[in-house]
Amino acid sequence: MSPIGPDAFDAVVVGAGPAGSAASILLARGGRRVLLLEKDTFPRPKVCGEFLSSDALPPLEKLGVRAALERAGPERIDRGSIHWPGGRSVSFRLPSPAYGVSRLLLDDLLARGAADAGADTRFAARVTSVDGASPSGFRVRFSHARTEREVRSRFVVGAWGRWDALDRKLDRGFRLARSRYIGWSRDYGCDTAPLAGQVRLYVFAGGYCGLSRVEGEGVNLAGVIAESVLRRQRAGWEGVLARAKGSNPALAADLAVLTPGPIGFLGTGPVFFTAKPPSEDGILMAGDAAGVIDPFSGEGQAAALASGILAGETIERALAGNLSPAQTAALYARAWKSSNARRFTWSSLLRRFILHPRLGAAAAGLAGEKLVGFAMGVLKQKEITD
Repeated sequence: MSPIGPDAFDAVVVGAGPAGSAASILLARGGRRVLLLEKDTFPRPKVCGEFLSSDALPPLEKLGVRAALERAGPERIDRGSIHWPGGRSVSFRLPSPAYGVSRLLLDDLLARGAADAGADTRFAARVTSVDGASPSGFRVRFSHARTEREVRSRFVVGAWGRWDALDRKLDRGFRLARSRYIGWSRDYGCDTAPLAGQVRLYVFAGGYCGLSRVEGEGVNLAGVIAESVLRRQRAGWEGVLARAKGSNPALAADLAVLTPGPIGFLGTGPVFFTAKPPSEDGILMAGDAAGVIDPFSGEGQAAALASGILAGETIERALAGNLSPAQTAALYARAWKSSNARRFTWSSLLRRFILHPRLGAAAAGLAGEKLVGFAMGVLKQKEITD
């Protein structure tokens, strides 16, 4: 697939995570001229719970990468537990098996899938501005290989993740939210057999974290901590981990038998757990750029894949002559909200409940697995089917 000109595209996709690569695969597979721009170089580690719920598997099948992912040997997860400070815990079974997959593997598979489908994929490419939309489309400026470039595109998909300088340039209102978190992760190895087939969640003063295996029997520990709490923490990520272990004996016991891995601590922030406008100035926002759902839901990556597919399919309808640019943005925004609004509302309520110093543990003692089952059910709930 070669574009009409080197600077003209049907779609520019900013960000090659699950959402951006999903949109790129669909459009490029249909013969569209797609430019996929990613600021990092893949493969690379990333702060993430690295948990693929069963809802993510049909999208991966549709994108043509599920078989390659399964050949890599992801961890099959069918059980879980939540541990509160003070020793209260609840064990549960997942309604359908999930996979533990590192972002090192998953993102690379998806981005290569986009390139194989025909998308012009460029890594270490930093987008500096997106101007439009107009009848003639967008102008996208980016730096790549020490050169400033500008291209034109009929559509743009914003899949740049939780936070980017582009959010500031677009004056996106979510930046003013007072409730902000910082994400962090650390890899582990050695004897990880006791964690086989499980995901374990731990609540601690100011945040929570999760522990599960990924492919190759490595272990991913990922969590969030309130920014206000982190500001008072002077010992860096080691201090955050010490705080978590100090207030949750189950976490301390589980980590005692593990060995820190070669990647070490990673951090990211700020993280705003909220839905954001799915369309900004005609740009279709996908993945975390459209909203960050709480990691405890286990639905973040499935939601990102679904939003990328939705963006790709909506743009394809427009390119086929069925929608104007304005109609494309409006239709996508309505569909995204219909599919995700209820999930984000429940996620916010459950976060406050789980992180409450006493309420979450007390309710767990009374309702146990029924409470967890209810939470999993409402977080999967959608207004419409994908």
